[in-house]
Amino acid sequence: MKSSAASIRKTYEENSDTFYTEINQIENKNAFVSLLSVDEETGALVRNYYSRVFKDQVKPWDEKAPAPPENFPGREEEDKWLLELLPDLDESYTILQPEDNTPGKNDFTDKIGLATRLDDNLYLLIETPKGYLKSTADLAVKYTAYLSIVILLAGSVLVYLVVGRVTKPLSKIQEVADKISKMDFSQKCKITSQDEIGLLAVSINNMSDELQANIDKLVQANEILQNDLLRQQQTDRMRQQFIANVSHDFKTPLTLMISYAEALEEGETNPQKKEYCDIIISESHKMSYMVGKLLSLSKLESGTDKLETSIFCLNEVISQVVNSHRILTSKKDIKVEIDADLDVIVNADYQKIGQVVTNLFENAVKYTPQQGRISLSGELSENRCRVSVVNTGSRIAKEDQENLFISFYRADKSRSRDLQSYGLGLAIVKAIMQLHGQEYGVENTPDGVRFWFDLELADIDNDD
Repeated sequence: MKSSAASIRKTYEENSDTFYTEINQIENKNAFVSLLSVDEETGALVRNYYSRVFKDQVKPWDEKAPAPPENFPGREEEDKWLLELLPDLDESYTILQPEDNTPGKNDFTDKIGLATRLDDNLYLLIETPKGYLKSTADLAVKYTAYLSIVILLAGSVLVYLVVGRVTKPLSKIQEVADKISKMDFSQKCKITSQDEIGLLAVSINNMSDELQANIDKLVQANEILQNDLLRQQQTDRMRQQFIANVSHDFKTPLTLMISYAEALEEGETNPQKKEYCDIIISESHKMSYMVGKLLSLSKLESGTDKLETSIFCLNEVISQVVNSHRILTSKKDIKVEIDADLDVIVNADYQKIGQVVTNLFENAVKYTPQQGRISLSGELSENRCRVSVVNTGSRIAKEDQENLFISFYRADKSRSRDLQSYGLGLAIVKAIMQLHGQEYGVENTPDGVRFWFDLELADIDNDD
């Protein structure tokens, strides 16, 4: 409305012939244009032009104009209100906003007006119906909604196309990555761009190549290890067979040597020769003992000595071993303690478990000092019983604990030789426990050493 008023003012000031043409163009936009003046004699409101009806009869510079039609409700109240308003107008543009109690305001409740002064006694009034503005606004909202829907649909299609363009390479990369995770390196990512997705495809391809190369190296190394392991197994079997054969071949000659030495000793009166016979008999017994251990170990490692499991009381085996070694413990004044928790029923090979307890107890007696202490205890947990043989004395170095159960290994070489230790007792313990599928081990205590092994408790009830 301000722009229209400015156009009318310009043509009026130029006294242009296009004055009414300009007004007509503005009225075609659903606006009402009035040219008003005030009669100097009567003080009445004069409408020099009123909404194109008098376009051919009235000129803006005419002093008088015919009265407007009388079919406009509220005209007198509106004229009275305008007469009060017009003298205060200047060349600025004033929006007409009458108050609720303003006379003639009813005619402006459904329209918007703009007024300005053209010259000393000529005023311009432009009015537009609010209904037209509302319908225009509603139409704009309607078409804006339609346009928004069209834009949304077009945007969705565009986003779908863009997302598809982005996600398709990512899906391909994911497919290749899945194949790589399954050790299939036959497929590569196609590089179609130099952006982040393209760089990711390059990285995936490089990773695939590196993994393929490393796996090839691992396969080659595994083949070498398999061959080494096979040779080691063959060597172990040859060693076990050699030990078994030698031990078996030594057994008969040793028995004959002991028998002949004992026969010579009985009929010998010379003290020196009798002493020689005693030495031969003693060393032959030592060798026979070692050969017997070697045979037992060879049978266990080769698998020829099978388990014969049965149900028995563990305390019975332990008590029998302790009683049979009472002479040895008495010589060194060793105190032996047996825990009551060992009075349990286990499921194992009676003879072999007796050999395990014997080897561990003999080992404890050897390394327990005079007036020392050996304790045998049990620790129950679920369906297992952990048997411990603890002796006071010197502790075992950490690096030696890992090798104690290896054949012929002796932690203290000189000390073991004095105690007639051949490094076979603990190896036999290891072989027997592996046959049972149970754990075993060794650890230091604050004042000595603890050897232990596990046994399976028998599944029996009170009636059994």
